[in-house]
Amino acid sequence: MKKNFSVNIGKRLFNIDEDAYECLNSYLGRLRNFFSTEEGREEILADIEMRIAELLEQRVEANGQGIIVLGFIREVIVEMGEPGQLSENENVRPAEPAQQRSTGKIYRDPVNRKVGGVAAGLSAFIGFDPVWVRLIFVISTLLYGSGPVIYVILWIILPEAQTTSEKLEMQRQNVNIGTLRNELVSAGKGIQKSGSSFFESFGTFLRNAIEIAARLIQWFFQLFGRLTGLLMLFLVLLSIIGVGLALLVRDHAGIGGYQFESVTLYQVFQWLVPGTSDRWLFYIAFLLVMVALAGLFIYGGLRLLLRWPPLKWPVVVAFIMIFFGGILTAGAALLRYSQSTDISDSVNESRSLKMPVGRLHIQSGPWDYEKFINPLSGNTGAKTDFEVLGEINLSLRPAPADSLIFTLIRSASSGGSSRSAEYASNIRYSYEINDTLLLINPYFSMPYDDGMHYQELNVIVGVPVNREIYLDPEISWKLRYSDFDDSNNDGGIYTMTTSGLVRKKSEVPAQDSTAVLK
Repeated sequence: MKKNFSVNIGKRLFNIDEDAYECLNSYLGRLRNFFSTEEGREEILADIEMRIAELLEQRVEANGQGIIVLGFIREVIVEMGEPGQLSENENVRPAEPAQQRSTGKIYRDPVNRKVGGVAAGLSAFIGFDPVWVRLIFVISTLLYGSGPVIYVILWIILPEAQTTSEKLEMQRQNVNIGTLRNELVSAGKGIQKSGSSFFESFGTFLRNAIEIAARLIQWFFQLFGRLTGLLMLFLVLLSIIGVGLALLVRDHAGIGGYQFESVTLYQVFQWLVPGTSDRWLFYIAFLLVMVALAGLFIYGGLRLLLRWPPLKWPVVVAFIMIFFGGILTAGAALLRYSQSTDISDSVNESRSLKMPVGRLHIQSGPWDYEKFINPLSGNTGAKTDFEVLGEINLSLRPAPADSLIFTLIRSASSGGSSRSAEYASNIRYSYEINDTLLLINPYFSMPYDDGMHYQELNVIVGVPVNREIYLDPEISWKLRYSDFDDSNNDGGIYTMTTSGLVRKKSEVPAQDSTAVLK
């Protein structure tokens, strides 16, 4: 059994076991002894310790464990090097072979800068003289005018090399105790800058101005990011409340041509998908999609609001996989549902009614859903024990006889012909003719328990040729355009011809008796 310690290395807190602690402490002791006579030894040791902390942090993240073990320390010591490998008389900055140069990172060079250190940092990274890089910016400014824009963008994007390790990375040098020591010795001697005082002053002014602008832009984006994160979290909360209310609150609902009285969205969905197995597939698909979207929004919102560490791609990929899993499940549910309603059947009913003497007046029952289900004047044909209403399809056609021919075509779809015919037979409809008034209900009704099986009702009224009818404007628009000889469906007085309804000049219709639905 080993002891664990919490130690501060390079201003970073680590958990380390006893063996690793002893090894690291011994290594740091050897470094302190070696640099005890060096000028600026405190700065050298601080930079070495910060580099050790960076290397340890990389290994902890790569191995996915929070404890620093002895193997990590040994790997870091090999990479940093032992003090005994250094010579007291080594050159300040020995040249390294090309194959030993590290990949490095691009920084702005604060030491050799003229304005913002962009050109100096790029030249240090690629190994060119800064003069050539600055010349490229000048030429691009003269030819295309893009030089200042690119320079400012790089100024904002690229960080400044502040630590000794970052300066070595900028020069693509391996970071170990030797290169750290050489860099600090070189910095201690000082680097003479060239250039006139005018350009020095102008560069300082321009640098300060751009740094202020960059900080303002950075502050704006940080504020925008936090507001965006807060909005994302608010949308998730709003969606959860909305789904909860939709599942609990009862209200009138309309889906396509179907109407529901005092139902929740959950009940509407149960009617839309009557099959239990299909319904559960839709539930699973909905749950997967909601969890994925809510998870992405919550994770993204918290990252923006609390400025969490960089994005963890495994988390994002997991939510995306859950989302596509929900989409695939929904596709499978839709396929099963379509197969359960691929056979349709119909039930026909025709009645021959005596054509009244005089002009026939065709009017509509109440289109307003609330008035239809709660009639004010004894409308007994309205919905009673049926829970779902559907809009009818109406057509007026010429009849070969002298009687009114009223035809009802009920249709439905299901997985079998017998079930389709049963669902079609359950459609209920009522109309009333009283004297010269034909009152047509705009809705048919059906049992809620039947579920959604694409129930339809086609109402076809055959009117004898050469007979006049008055169409109420509330019902005339429901007719098909092909029912009219001249496509004029504004309502009024029409004559039935062999080619359809022909409108006559408007006349005020005579007062008729009132029909009562049964």
